[in-house]
Amino acid sequence: MIRAAHPGSKISLVRVETAGDRDPVGAIAQLTEIGAFVRAVQAAVREHRADLAVHSLKDLPVIGPDDLVLAAFPERASPLDVMVGSPLNELPAGSVVGTGSPRRTAQLAGLRPDLRTAELRGNIETRLRKVLDGDVDAAVLAEAGLARLGRTDAIQQRLAASSMVPAPGQGALAVEARSGSAAAELAATIDDPEIRPLLLVERSLLAETGAGCRSSLGAIATDELGQIRLEAFVADDRGARHIVVHGASPDEVVSEGRKELGL
Repeated sequence: MIRAAHPGSKISLVRVETAGDRDPVGAIAQLTEIGAFVRAVQAAVREHRADLAVHSLKDLPVIGPDDLVLAAFPERASPLDVMVGSPLNELPAGSVVGTGSPRRTAQLAGLRPDLRTAELRGNIETRLRKVLDGDVDAAVLAEAGLARLGRTDAIQQRLAASSMVPAPGQGALAVEARSGSAAAELAATIDDPEIRPLLLVERSLLAETGAGCRSSLGAIATDELGQIRLEAFVADDRGARHIVVHGASPDEVVSEGRKELGL
């Protein structure tokens, strides 16, 4: 995207192995909660080994290093979750669905309380293979991840946001840079100004509620006739709640969402 916006730019990739990559057995929720998939990538930028960091936004903790800025949200692919292995309504009672997400687990329990869930780790190809090998009967994955790897052929069902509210920021990319750097200015030219306020609403709800991966929070903001529409789900010790609110500004929507969820 930077090459397209600035022809002649010289771009090289700096590959980083993260704690999440090195830990093949730890719970995904716990790893994401501590930023296991992003801290090493951020360190490469902070230590001047790289100028920009590219993340899946849903992996990025809402509180980050003070010396880094979110310079661009350049793209949002589909935010939806999908079923692989089988459509949800065709699974026999007692079937095992693989997922590492408490958010997905909580919503699956509401949709199909007769199913069981199991922790599913590994990259996308590994997860697909576990379904194919029968380790689990089906799995819930993010459509965007499958699309970026050219594996949409594995999708058996797209789950509507009204039944499976996505994670905040799902499907979106985030570009971090050192604050005030030339790289930050360069990245800002590929920012999508239409999706930025919507993504910030989702992340603001995450931040203001103090929720994280273990709190089973889902949130998706969309533009609806000039207003912001926020659909959110949360499950905690008080049970599961699902709300839809509208507002003219991000602050208004987040405030109303927090009130309706009772947070």
